Amino acid sequence: MPVKVINYTRDMTIASPVYLDANVLISRFFRNHAKYAAAMHILFELFAQQVEICISTLVIDEVWWGLLGEWYFADTNTKITTKKIRNNPDILGRYHNRFQDITSNMLSWLNIKLLPTDSINAKETVERALDFLTQENIQPRDSFHLALATLSNVTGFVTSDSDFDNIVLPEADLTIYKY
Repeated sequence: MPVKVINYTRDMTIASPVYLDANVLISRFFRNHAKYAAAMHILFELFAQQVEICISTLVIDEVWWGLLGEWYFADTNTKITTKKIRNNPDILGRYHNRFQDITSNMLSWLNIKLLPTDSINAKETVERALDFLTQENIQPRDSFHLALATLSNVTGFVTSDSDFDNIVLPEADLTIYKY
């Protein structure tokens, strides 16, 4: 069945559990982000409604990389690249405390569930991601997010990304909450 795409509005009831896309967290942890206020509000609602929030290690990787890019650009007015980091490993050290604080913050949330868990089969995750990649025509990382989310039986997926809007999931009932 096609996913339901809902534009999030204030005081909307959100079904539990939900998977957070990295863009929600990047927006939340970078105060100058255009979607900062919207991300703060939807996270507040998730906490207030005691919704179980699922994030994956892949999400954390994307958050670190996205924030590094934002911070580096704010500090230097240039884009970060892997080549710059290889040539100057001290770049990462400059932001170590920020990475640590943000990661500790996320992992301390009472309603957080870090994926994958022991109950998720790695081979099945890869196979499902491959199916999503080819059948749904979505990017590789997005296919892994979707595989982890569906294997974890989430009912909602919070994102500002339109890449998930036209997905058809015959085996899952998923609502995409756009913020």
